[in-house]
Amino acid sequence: MVPLLLLMNAATQRGRLAGLRRCLQTSLIVLGIAFLVPSAQAQTFVTNITTTTYIDSWVINQTNNYGHAHTVKVVIDGMGQGDPTKDGSICRGLFQLPPQLWTYSPGDIVSASVSFYVWQDNTGTLNITLYPLTRSFVQGTGYGTYPPDGATWFTYDGTNSWTNPGGDFDTNYSVIAVKGPILSDENDRFFYWDITALLQSSTSRAELQNYGAMLRIDETPVPATGMPRAPFTSSYDPSYTPAYWPTLQLTVRPTVFNVRISGGAISLGITNLTVGVTNTIERSFNLATNGWTAVTNIVATGISTNWSETIQPGWTNAFYRVHSQF
Repeated sequence: MVPLLLLMNAATQRGRLAGLRRCLQTSLIVLGIAFLVPSAQAQTFVTNITTTTYIDSWVINQTNNYGHAHTVKVVIDGMGQGDPTKDGSICRGLFQLPPQLWTYSPGDIVSASVSFYVWQDNTGTLNITLYPLTRSFVQGTGYGTYPPDGATWFTYDGTNSWTNPGGDFDTNYSVIAVKGPILSDENDRFFYWDITALLQSSTSRAELQNYGAMLRIDETPVPATGMPRAPFTSSYDPSYTPAYWPTLQLTVRPTVFNVRISGGAISLGITNLTVGVTNTIERSFNLATNGWTAVTNIVATGISTNWSETIQPGWTNAFYRVHSQF
């Protein structure tokens, strides 16, 4: 019940208060409107990631595209594969985040994570790390096909070369996967990458938005034997439901928008609400005394709503906050 986050710092608040000063016909002056919103009120969205591919350094696959493959392979081949050209070869996954993500400003995002499912996890003790790309790629429609119409080990679109074979990515920003619990005797599990911090950085946010991301297993040292790998399920595998496809889980703070003072009333538009949760709008006339009074309760039937109340005679300050009752 106690608000956890003040959306405006002191300097911004003073500016907002001054900007909202206006005289009404009742000769009242509304000096300030402030919104205090707890993170518990946040709305969570789950969206599938459908733009995926992988690129393969093995000499026989270097020029193939895998944009519609059933897996997004992340692999490091150990030595002694029986084919010297395969020893030490690697696969890297590429994907683009859903466009809906970029409609939210960094300040609205509470948390964001990416998940990929693998039927058999053979990564052992090796990590799989997410990096922002520094060049965009074309997904393509191949399934190990040539000629390519999308990204390959050497090209970002089937024709034009990466600056570095294997994709261009930013090593200054990275997130190591958290491996979820084993789900069955098939050794299947989800891998999770918390990208919240990457979205708060202007540099890595821009790279993720403009170019996408890479998944890369620990590639050095090359294993003496074996093939550590995670062939993640893609959205193109018809044997899996969307629950097992790559996913973005995004939690955003409610946003108060379209604040208006008109006709002797104040109205608020509120969005990013959680359906079915009761939200309380409270009012205070003096922030120094922390004297908040519940004005109304609204049970969210959608992610957005509007609310208004009449400004009463004698009011000189009106401060509002919104929080939910979980």
